[in-house]
Amino acid sequence: MAVNQRHADRSGRARSRGRAVAALCALAALCACARPFVPVTDPTRVRTGAIDAGQLEASVKQVPVKIVDRVERVKQLFQQAGCGTEYLQVAYNGGTPYPNVICTLPGHSHNTIVVGANVDKPDDGNGVIDNWTGAAMLAHLYRSLAVSPREHSFVFIGFGHVLLNQQGARGYVRRLSADRRDHIRAMVDLKGLGLGATSVWSTQADPNLRMDLVAVAKAVGLPLQSVRFFTNVSTDSQVFLYWGIPAITITSFGMDNARLLAEPYRDRDTSQIDIASYYDTARLVSLYLAYLDETLRIREEREAKAEPDSQEAD
Repeated sequence: MAVNQRHADRSGRARSRGRAVAALCALAALCACARPFVPVTDPTRVRTGAIDAGQLEASVKQVPVKIVDRVERVKQLFQQAGCGTEYLQVAYNGGTPYPNVICTLPGHSHNTIVVGANVDKPDDGNGVIDNWTGAAMLAHLYRSLAVSPREHSFVFIGFGHVLLNQQGARGYVRRLSADRRDHIRAMVDLKGLGLGATSVWSTQADPNLRMDLVAVAKAVGLPLQSVRFFTNVSTDSQVFLYWGIPAITITSFGMDNARLLAEPYRDRDTSQIDIASYYDTARLVSLYLAYLDETLRIREEREAKAEPDSQEAD
């Protein structure tokens, strides 16, 4: 009798946690509520390389259990994607035993776009969705962008520790010189992918970056939804936003799957990954990054040109 009661209590608590997290998320089609937005450039004409679906699936389905092995695997994936030794580094930050794995795709200018995903995982579960799906995608995005010269330098980072007070991202940004921080034009954070359609965390996104993502998704016909978390969800993008750097978090969490955030012990195997949706997300993010490379430059040039005109009007 007591055993049955304990089982009922535990099940009740689990259901309550699931409902609580679900209640804290509001999922809706982003395009349906977005205000009119005119893209700066044509998203269908950006230059990217094809992402090999088979290689992408193999990368995400080979999930290292130990964090130290995950760090090494991310490094290997970058190497296999063609990131040379001079552009690949493993950097330790104070406060965590796990390093950041950083691969840089140099561009023509000093301006940079950071693309990040945390490599670590909770003690409970294997951290498949949250966040091996994000970490495993980084190298494939690097390869897709490396086919053409870029205006911005792209810095792809597997952050060593988001669960320990976001120490991986905090250490990275804090150790940059003020000049290098000022040259970061955007940060794109990948967290919890492959559960379904691509979503953007609308309440934790720079408005321009969010609308740029909407423009790309619309132009190429890929699904995009919006999710709002009002609970304490740790993301690396929050660190960049704190420093005044435009940032956005791309995810697949929503009303129907947010339970994993509250119950990470359920995140144990790759059977939860919808490979077709995961591939669509990779395609969308690749096109989005190439679009940002062109758009941010043009937008900055227009703003610089408009400043003298506004000063004369004053």
